[in-house]
Amino acid sequence: MSSANFWEISFVITWAIIFIFGGINNIYVMFGGIKKMDRYFSSMTNYEWESVNPAECFARLHKYSFLYTFGLHRPPVGIYMSAWLYFSCLSLTVLWISMLIGTLRRYGIWPMS
Repeated sequence: MSSANFWEISFVITWAIIFIFGGINNIYVMFGGIKKMDRYFSSMTNYEWESVNPAECFARLHKYSFLYTFGLHRPPVGIYMSAWLYFSCLSLTVLWISMLIGTLRRYGIWPMS
């Protein structure tokens, strides 16, 4: 039997689910899904001119989701786009925190190891 309590197990499972579905979302956005967000957030006069490079699409996902979530740029979008932007922000935060923890553990800086 595991020594972890209910809350620890729930936290890890929730973190893993967000990480997995966030990864799927990020892959979808990098290979074409960003065009749906470009329609609302692009600073170009014709949003179809935005780059289709996967790295630039991933960078725009960061930009759009964080600007929308923190209220710095809120164009009128539908409820599904709003939920998608909030989930993207949450999943990107989980992704970067996970990578930070992994890096700190790799170099022996993590205080809980």
